[in-house]
Amino acid sequence: MLIRKALLLPVIPFSQEEIQTRRENIEKALQALLKQNLTLDDPIVEVGVSNFHLAYHNLNNRKIQEDIARLYIAACPSLTYEAKHCRPELREERKGKKEKNVFRIGILSSYLHDHTIGLLTLGIIQHLSRDQFEVIIFRPPRKKDHLSEIIDQAADKVVSLCGKLERDQHEIGGKKLDILFYPDIGMSHYTYCLAFARLAPIQVVTWGHPDTTGIPNIDYFLSSELLEISDSSDHYSERLIKLRNVPTYYFPPDPPKKKYAPGDYGLPHGVRLYVCPQSLFKFHPQFDGVLGDLLRRDPNGRLVLIDDKKGGHWRKLLIERFNRAFPDVVDHVIFVAQIPHEKFLGLLILADALLDIPTFSGGKSSLEALAMGAPIATWPQDFMRGRVTAAFYKQMGLSDMIATDAESYLELALRLAQDADFKCRMQTDIKANAHKLYENHETVREMERFFIAAHEAWKTGETLTNSSIGRLWRGIHYNGGTI
Repeated sequence: MLIRKALLLPVIPFSQEEIQTRRENIEKALQALLKQNLTLDDPIVEVGVSNFHLAYHNLNNRKIQEDIARLYIAACPSLTYEAKHCRPELREERKGKKEKNVFRIGILSSYLHDHTIGLLTLGIIQHLSRDQFEVIIFRPPRKKDHLSEIIDQAADKVVSLCGKLERDQHEIGGKKLDILFYPDIGMSHYTYCLAFARLAPIQVVTWGHPDTTGIPNIDYFLSSELLEISDSSDHYSERLIKLRNVPTYYFPPDPPKKKYAPGDYGLPHGVRLYVCPQSLFKFHPQFDGVLGDLLRRDPNGRLVLIDDKKGGHWRKLLIERFNRAFPDVVDHVIFVAQIPHEKFLGLLILADALLDIPTFSGGKSSLEALAMGAPIATWPQDFMRGRVTAAFYKQMGLSDMIATDAESYLELALRLAQDADFKCRMQTDIKANAHKLYENHETVREMERFFIAAHEAWKTGETLTNSSIGRLWRGIHYNGGTI
């Protein structure tokens, strides 16, 4: 299929130049395809891939995502189906009516199970006020696991979807939602395609996949002032909303039942372990030189990465790139096999220093490391996806592990690994302030206020902004009280 071919990107790019060339080729292909009057009867079958890897390029994807969305709409206008209760003429009708008892909020993701998205979203589902919200989970076809069952039990209603776009559009639209909340858009092609439809008056996405969608019917991107630079609204096709807290409610994992040693991972003894526990496709070519400098400055250091699930194919491509970037110390890179979760936590504790990837920060892995009291050297960039670990530190009121450039990042990593007193102080600070990061009920209250304010703004034909959100919060009266 022409669209599928046009959107294909390398998982492990050869270089920064290849990234740029591939993006230029996509833009040219999109413009050419828009002129061909293509038709798609079923984009799930005929395209079948999302724009997932664009997020790892460390570039502003707004224009390219908008162009992709425009092509989908031109080729398959039925994607933009509108549920009857979302029509603008109903605003005045709703505006004049007495407020109903609760807002009906739907939550839709392909990953509401034992997956990062499930873990980031569970607490929100559990703790949304049932005095204010009826919570409906929409489940695409997928095998169940222990976490999906916990999530289903926490919801007021669970609706099983069939995986067919037209039928599922009508199924969701028929529930007459006030708000449709996507914890992620961009990893699953199915939810990406569903997001083109207008199935609720207010449609919101958040940072489960930390990139803009480009889709016109997604109204808001829910982020945080801790995650964004001051002028980041240009990064989003959606209206950017910056909450005070990072929009997640996370339960810290239990620490491992035993203390792990290097030999448990096949790692050598007597070396310093610089662990970067991220998926291999997150490693940007811009980061290669920094890693090479780190290994040169600590000859006794070893960079520890976690192998891929693709039989080592991604590892081989990454090592080829490292061989070009730092051939003199590439033999100081060690890969450990995929490991169970408890052993993964043990590796975070065992590390002499944990490294964040500047261009695509850790999310779940950083939350788990900080829950173990393990400091992470981080260096936030311009895009939200490179600022997540720094946001976690800021929410805890900490800043000592946040670098401002490559040199300060290297100094932090080296000091963590080589200065035991410094590392101990960082561990103590994290443990003393971790309560601000986990199981934070104020985060959920803030999200509730946003959802209600956004719906109130819709009824008057307005679009909520960060400047107007405070005024609306103060002015909304609900169930006899003020929000």
